[in-house]
Amino acid sequence: MKSENRTSFEKDSNSELAELFLQVRDYIKVCIGNDVKEKHNKNTTSFFTKEGGYCSIRVKDDYICIIWFRGSFLDDKYKILIGKGKYARNQKVYNLNSKTRESIRYYIQETFVKLIEYNELAKIKNSIFS
Repeated sequence: MKSENRTSFEKDSNSELAELFLQVRDYIKVCIGNDVKEKHNKNTTSFFTKEGGYCSIRVKDDYICIIWFRGSFLDDKYKILIGKGKYARNQKVYNLNSKTRESIRYYIQETFVKLIEYNELAKIKNSIFS
């Protein structure tokens, strides 16, 4: 198999940071819950539920990058999110210690609230304007 045809998951789970990548992946899935769907594409491994997208992960040089899809809307309680994009913010993970686990769980909970708010607002708008 040519490397350009491999998914990010295949590349990342066979990288030097594979153990950390798989730990972060598993922890995200546990925190999101039973309804989580995992999608593999060329650039990232992403996580979704019926409410919408949460985040994606990928291996960088010496850390795991979590891309929070609604990061610009999240309360950055831990002051660790980076980026200036319209929507997404990134979190660098160097290890999965208790503080990192706490922050991931928190951002997942915040994302869930934002997804519910967004979906409910969309329903209201559709009912008013349809």
